[in-house]
Amino acid sequence: MAADITFERARIEHLETILKWLGEPHVQEFWDNTQGHKDDILNFMNGRQQPSTYAEGRYIYFLALQDQQPYALLMMIEESEDEDIGEAKLSNLSEAGTTYGLDYMIGNTDYLGKGYGADTLSQFVDYVRSAIDTEADTFLIDPATDNPRAKHVFMKAGFEHVIDFIMPGDVSSAGYPHHLLVKRFTSAQ
Repeated sequence: MAADITFERARIEHLETILKWLGEPHVQEFWDNTQGHKDDILNFMNGRQQPSTYAEGRYIYFLALQDQQPYALLMMIEESEDEDIGEAKLSNLSEAGTTYGLDYMIGNTDYLGKGYGADTLSQFVDYVRSAIDTEADTFLIDPATDNPRAKHVFMKAGFEHVIDFIMPGDVSSAGYPHHLLVKRFTSAQ
């Protein structure tokens, strides 16, 4: 895949693009399109000046770009035992470093089916570890069990399927079965 994939934090000038992506049928099938999620993305873009009820405003949103063209939205949250994340995730937290939960979608339909999925996710994990948190050594991602394509892409990006679980909490997918996939790094990596 192209080496010119870059990442940047979502900014207010990206809002129209992201909202367009959220309206795409392939995104609506598996992505959280609740107003609370949209409000949280906007709140993040505005510097989190207001409290958020969506995961307590803890998500960080990024865009993936190729040749300066945005094509994907990634979201990241630091996972900890202080949060209500359920036993499946709790038992897979890092013992020495930082654990991040990820979610990801290719929004720009011109980039679908062209091999960007796994490479983008893999490069994003590397970006987080080098540019955001050098202590990050564990990454979790949890696609719905009825989304085998996502599971395949995530495993191709180096994530390992560890367990299936019922999503806890008050997110839009709560109560539904999900796969938990984990990517771990040792201190030598």
